[in-house]
Amino acid sequence: YEIMPSLVGSEMCIRDSFRAELRRLISLRSTGIYAVMLLGCFFGPIIIMAAVYDAEYQGPIDASDIGKCTSIFHVLAIIFSGAYTATEIRSGSTAIAFLTQTSRYLSLVAHYVVEGVFLVCAFAIGIPLALLAGMLYPDGLEIGVGALPYWGLYLGIVLVWSSMATSIAVITRSVAAAVATPITWMLLIEQLLAQIPMFDAITPWLPFAASHSLLARSLGEATSVYPALATAFAILSPAFLLGVLSFTLHCKRDAP
Repeated sequence: YEIMPSLVGSEMCIRDSFRAELRRLISLRSTGIYAVMLLGCFFGPIIIMAAVYDAEYQGPIDASDIGKCTSIFHVLAIIFSGAYTATEIRSGSTAIAFLTQTSRYLSLVAHYVVEGVFLVCAFAIGIPLALLAGMLYPDGLEIGVGALPYWGLYLGIVLVWSSMATSIAVITRSVAAAVATPITWMLLIEQLLAQIPMFDAITPWLPFAASHSLLARSLGEATSVYPALATAFAILSPAFLLGVLSFTLHCKRDAP
């Protein structure tokens, strides 16, 4: 009988943590701006392609074209996660959570989950918008049976990278570090390492290269000698390590 009150208290704690995080996200003006930008990533490039259409480059919009739109979504998701988390920490939201919630751990879990749900909702709305824009493209729309698994995999990869940005924000409490670190790693550091022959053995195991390898294999555009699970491990392991460090520091450090 003594267990029941503690279970009820735990459920209330979880509910309160998620409710507080959701209210915080919804109340920010920047959330609406990010939502518009994230949705615009899906149909904006297709509209621009239609506006500058050239008959020499004929071909319908396919899953890989929408994947290129998703790559823009990917970068913006990292910016949103890193900037939102670090800004909230520096503005005192973490300190308020420490005072009003009984569990520091749950407050960070709620943050990760609410942030992820926001991105999933944006993705779920953005893909139909991209398909609609593709129907209006001069050469039409051509989506194969492998499109849904490909987009689902891409969404998972986006969530992993956005969680890394969140973790870096919790660790460093810096907007610049949380945004610049993952983007610089993806677009600069890994690209430079790929140009150096002595790093050929480790290049396939770098998280961004592993992400592209999985996506290419899901569309049947490439093959790899490495198992898919090993490639997925290369993506998930840095996210896991950053997550463990972020939870440790979040629970042990005082609010800034």
